[in-house]
Amino acid sequence: MDLISVIMPTYNSARWVTFTIDNLAAQTYSCFELIVVDDGSQDDTVPVVRSKLTRSFKNPWQIIELGNNGGPSAARNLALKAAKGAWIQYLDSDDFIAPSKFELQAARCARVSADVAAVYSPWTQCYIDGGRVIPLGRVTQPDMEGRAPIMCLCGSNRVLQGAGLTRRSVLEQVGGWDEALRFWECEELTFRIAKAGRLEYVPSALPLYFWRQHRSQRYIGDAKARYHTTAVAMSAIDLILKALDYKSLEEAGLSARDRGDILHSTSYWARELFRTDRTAFRRYLAKARKLDPKLTPAYPAVISAISRLIGYEAAEALADLAHRPKSLVGKFGRGLRRVAANEWSIRRGAN
Repeated sequence: MDLISVIMPTYNSARWVTFTIDNLAAQTYSCFELIVVDDGSQDDTVPVVRSKLTRSFKNPWQIIELGNNGGPSAARNLALKAAKGAWIQYLDSDDFIAPSKFELQAARCARVSADVAAVYSPWTQCYIDGGRVIPLGRVTQPDMEGRAPIMCLCGSNRVLQGAGLTRRSVLEQVGGWDEALRFWECEELTFRIAKAGRLEYVPSALPLYFWRQHRSQRYIGDAKARYHTTAVAMSAIDLILKALDYKSLEEAGLSARDRGDILHSTSYWARELFRTDRTAFRRYLAKARKLDPKLTPAYPAVISAISRLIGYEAAEALADLAHRPKSLVGKFGRGLRRVAANEWSIRRGAN
């Protein structure tokens, strides 16, 4: 049996980490170790974890304490150096994994060829209340068969790092996590793993990883959210451009399916920015047009078609109409006409 090293970064996690440890202990595959790396917690996370592991955890474990908070990626990289397993499981301190995850995936890992860098399975977002999992939305069914590595960065069915197992040797080869990133770090690492080797799907009727969301705070949104929409969106387009070596989609030679999914993801973040930060929207759009100089909103089809006549921003204003109160429709219409007229003026000047 191959040893699996579970790497769990913690930071002020005392309220929920014991539930995650109990969940991990329920694995039906017994050959794993746990490495908890505390990233400078200011609460009593470390004594809580140490007490829990000492009293009831039967597998090998260790706790690494960091004096200063360097972010989860730095903590994960440090723990990787202490790992002994052939395969690595990254598990956030507030998430859950299905009891059968290691058994199902380790069985596949024992049979895969040497070119397989990682295996992956379905995952879902959820709330976890008192140790009880409450699903949030659909189960994500990742699909990397025949897809370019960049599809680990975008798309609704992308691979989640925690929902798989990765060869330790491959993680060492690609240099671990990018410690400069504060969002998309999971997807960016998986992208580099996919460039280093093949990703293989391990089917499961149920999700094997449960990514916890917290009721008390939105994950992405305004200043009150954990992550601000503007920073997330701008980071997304920067990573896509970098992954393509700053080539256009046509120059990159991607399949029609991959191009479509990238454009859909690009349009999604453009629309989010249009509704929240118009200045950032324009900066984002300037970058996104490097993918396709004739870029139009990817969906819905009617907005895409209209944008060819009145311009991207005016078309997004139409798409946003459904979100506006009726009392603002008149004012909206006047603003839309000004935007369309400005777009037409710019086009005439360019000609």
